[in-house]
Amino acid sequence: MTSADLRLLPAATCVWALAVLGVTAGTAAAVAGGALLIAGVLTALLLTGGMRTRHGLLAHLGIIALAGVLLFPALERHGGSDRQLEDAAGDGLIVELTVIAGEDPAPPEAGPAWARSGMQMMARTVAGPARLGREQAELPASLPLLVRAEGESADALARIRDGQAIRVRGVPSTSGDLLVLRATEVSPAETAAGSERLRAARAALRDRAREHTAHLPDDEAALVRGMTTGDTSGLGAETEEMMRRAGISHLVAVSGANIALVLAAVLGPLLLAGVRRRPRLAVAGAVMAGYVWLVGDEPSVQRAATMAAPLLAARFAGVRASPVAALALTVALWSVLDPVTAASVGFLLSALATAAILLAAPPVAGVLRELSGERLGRTPALVIAVPLVAQLACTPLLILLTPEVSVWAVPVNLLVGPLVGPTTVIGLLALVIGLFWPAAAQALDSVAAGGAHLVLLIARTADSLPGSRIAVPEGGTGALLAVAVLLGLTLAIAARRVPLVRWVTAAVLVAALAPGIGRILPGGSVPGWTLAVCAVGQGDALLLRATGDPQRAPTVLIDTGPDPAALGRCLDRLQVATIDLLVLTHPHLDHTGGRTALTGARAPEAQWICPLPEAADEAVPGVPATVATAGRTWRESGIALEVLWPGSAEDAVAATAREEGSGEGDAANDCSVVLAATWADGTRLVSLGDLEPAAQAELLTADPGPADIVKVAHHGSRRQDEDLYRLLDPELALITVGRENTFGHPTDEVLGLLRSLGTPVIRTDVHGTVVLSAAGPDTARSVGPAR
Repeated sequence: MTSADLRLLPAATCVWALAVLGVTAGTAAAVAGGALLIAGVLTALLLTGGMRTRHGLLAHLGIIALAGVLLFPALERHGGSDRQLEDAAGDGLIVELTVIAGEDPAPPEAGPAWARSGMQMMARTVAGPARLGREQAELPASLPLLVRAEGESADALARIRDGQAIRVRGVPSTSGDLLVLRATEVSPAETAAGSERLRAARAALRDRAREHTAHLPDDEAALVRGMTTGDTSGLGAETEEMMRRAGISHLVAVSGANIALVLAAVLGPLLLAGVRRRPRLAVAGAVMAGYVWLVGDEPSVQRAATMAAPLLAARFAGVRASPVAALALTVALWSVLDPVTAASVGFLLSALATAAILLAAPPVAGVLRELSGERLGRTPALVIAVPLVAQLACTPLLILLTPEVSVWAVPVNLLVGPLVGPTTVIGLLALVIGLFWPAAAQALDSVAAGGAHLVLLIARTADSLPGSRIAVPEGGTGALLAVAVLLGLTLAIAARRVPLVRWVTAAVLVAALAPGIGRILPGGSVPGWTLAVCAVGQGDALLLRATGDPQRAPTVLIDTGPDPAALGRCLDRLQVATIDLLVLTHPHLDHTGGRTALTGARAPEAQWICPLPEAADEAVPGVPATVATAGRTWRESGIALEVLWPGSAEDAVAATAREEGSGEGDAANDCSVVLAATWADGTRLVSLGDLEPAAQAELLTADPGPADIVKVAHHGSRRQDEDLYRLLDPELALITVGRENTFGHPTDEVLGLLRSLGTPVIRTDVHGTVVLSAAGPDTARSVGPAR
């Protein structure tokens, strides 16, 4: 690699960073960032004496200024569309939009079982006319959104296919940073006949691929299709999460590796057949375009195809092609043409991994050879370096998504690497042959499924090992810490021949890794705990244990979550053999649906239920059930429970009658059994179930007293009584909530309330299964994946 290969990289990186900043923080932030950048370059020009350096800085400044002329209007258009739809969501307006389906619709996978009705899909709005309430508006840019539908509109949505233009009418809302449109009407939009035929042809090819893999197990079939065309329909949520933790979720995100395999599968045979260079490259380019059309417009695909196009064109013209320059050109072009795509997670991960492989893999391979005393060959060193640098480059962004890392990600990638290429190529051959010989396609898919099965087996094995879920600080803190570690590691490698640097590096590694290694060794994976919050999806499952000998200490389970399997895994992980008391706070399936896991030795000795008559129907059969009302207590050595609410079923019904906009249709939420648990050292937990504001206000008048820890009501919904939380004044808040749930939980309002109280938050959708000791929030530790 020469310095000429790197000429575009600094300016392109700056433009890309401004695009990401503008999409995430607004155009004003991007303008301010651009101004600071230009000011920094101008300052450098004044302080630099070398003419060559001055010319280089001026060239980069010119590129940034030119890109800014295109970038900032694009950001403003994006911001305009975003504001229009957010305002419509805030005002509760009915909107009518044209959108392009980004995937085939499917039932929701997140949330409790009872909430997985209807259909949903990711889509992008079409820039142009739209109706917002009674007003006709013009959306200046395209935006991603989630379309959800129930009832008849869900049936209509189910007939839509990936890439199809549709007209949707419904009510928008926001869930975190995601725009959600709950559609009441769905109909195909008018499109050109040629476009419709192409879309129908792609849908037919995908349907045929699903038919040819229908005889395979669901996960293996989905993985074969995902590795070839990105179609992961049928891949289980647990499997997808397991692959993410193992660091191989990129296998089903079609990107540069797939494009390279497709090109190799075309160019190799043509080269052996003696086809001349230009015809060979022309055929390869056409096949690549067809493959991109087939797999769709995922950001990682767009990045890979845009990068491959100039490389093929340069080779066609007989010019030496620079992959680094092609990557720089790609990120710069997408930043100014479609900043939303350039700032998407798929594009960011794909581009970061590719840049790391191109720039860092060769020198890291050299370092590995040097450290091995030249016993490691060049090729094996490069094989190790490629997944290592790709994983490290993506780690800060991955921490923003989920604050945990796995020590097995690189080894897993090394092990599955030899399987990926053959499996993908065989799957591609099956796709082509299936057009005229279905039986042969099924046979080839069966062979590919063998490779997919081995991939899943390796990932499952790694996921079960200690060190597969190491918790790290969440959000920007964790990402900045990862960046700092990477910078320190880079400096240490660069100065590795300096003795002082070696000693300092060794000392830092020992200080940083020794505690973590001690925790992940067998027997130390789950520390002693007195409170555990299980990640069971969109539902509640809390475990309380008295202080003392863990094998003999009484254990209380508050609710079971929606999924028996998820509850069982949590109990296994926490080594819970018996349950002394089960408290089913109220008869909703996200709190009682997992009760069928409580059989055999885990059948509770006793259970409490809320005073509503229907609560008895959700109790564990064969276990004595006691109606729990205010004043009831339970005491064992080291822990005491007291029921704070409700006083009676009538109290719950009366509170529900006073609720405004509850939308539940029954009194179950306000019948939630509110518990206060107090440990021997005085630590106090108050668990609020799914209590609504009117019932929370009633609880406030009864003066429940302060709490060290509070289990936030109703998964962090916006319906909270602020005065109650101010009275409780907790040192720690627990929010039991499912990942990517469609309810928007936890809401910005409740998170803002807890921030105003100075209360740190533990969330099962971010931190996973978390254990604490009664000593306080500083003892919290994640021991299981987020769900």
